[in-house]
Amino acid sequence: MSGSGERVNYQIRQGKSIERKMLCDLIRKFQIICGITDFRYIGMGAKYFEDFILFHNQFGINDMISIEADVDKKERFDFNKPLRGIQMKYGKTNQILPQIENFEEKMNIVWLDYDGAFSDEILEDVGSICKKIMKGSMFFISCNYSYGGQSTSEKEQSFKETVGRFFREDISLKYTRNGIAKIIRMIFTDEIEKNLKWRNDLFGENLKYKQLIYLTYNDGSPMLTLGGIFVDETLEKELEDSNIFDEFDFVSKDDKEFKIEIPKLTYKEMQFILQEMPLTDEEYNKEKFHGITLDEINKFRKIYRYYPYFTEGKMNT
Repeated sequence: MSGSGERVNYQIRQGKSIERKMLCDLIRKFQIICGITDFRYIGMGAKYFEDFILFHNQFGINDMISIEADVDKKERFDFNKPLRGIQMKYGKTNQILPQIENFEEKMNIVWLDYDGAFSDEILEDVGSICKKIMKGSMFFISCNYSYGGQSTSEKEQSFKETVGRFFREDISLKYTRNGIAKIIRMIFTDEIEKNLKWRNDLFGENLKYKQLIYLTYNDGSPMLTLGGIFVDETLEKELEDSNIFDEFDFVSKDDKEFKIEIPKLTYKEMQFILQEMPLTDEEYNKEKFHGITLDEINKFRKIYRYYPYFTEGKMNT
């Protein structure tokens, strides 16, 4: 998949920025349980490396791997690499992931943020990760979930061609926008569980996958992020007893997606809403809120802790 860094400025994508901060909250909470501060991060930095910079600043992660498919842009990526600890791996993910070793040495945070639509290549990467990843590690994918065609049957055919041998004839959901997201979640989860069963049977392990993230947003294209944590029985019990992730509205452990919906509000309107929070639906009065709708307030209320504030600046060189 070619890099979207040429088409999209990842530094000003609101949905992506919100998503990154949500993942930071998950990782931070997990650190409270596991007491581990030494992680390795595997991702796709493109030329902006936004997630790498954030995770380094938030958690002090120095052991990082960035996978880049655009080998012809190697010089550009190397020039923009912001941290010495980032190892650049050039090639497609299904070539590079099987080559990465030492998964057993430390917890891994793997976030494969793909440019294109959910596909058989992504599912092959899921298999590669599941064969190596250790308990306590986190794994997320992000991908486009838009497929060609006007009718649901045309979209189904496009989806079938894209996922190839992983297509499921037994899924009865319609290939609408919401339906496709649910179908992808089902196939993604099934592929993880299938690979974990193979691994557990072969090595006598008892590794499980616990979903934490199932969210969608639109920064110009419909995007879907799925993922969670790998646990054994002991860690699973610790997480269940602590309920440590339950405080987050964006955490999803089932087929209910969390939608990042960004209302078109001015900074003054956002500040006014914040001054009135916490706010219930019953307390809402349209005149008091100067025409700001309850729907806009509720969308903002779901994400305000992670909301990005972009300002214009000047950098002298």
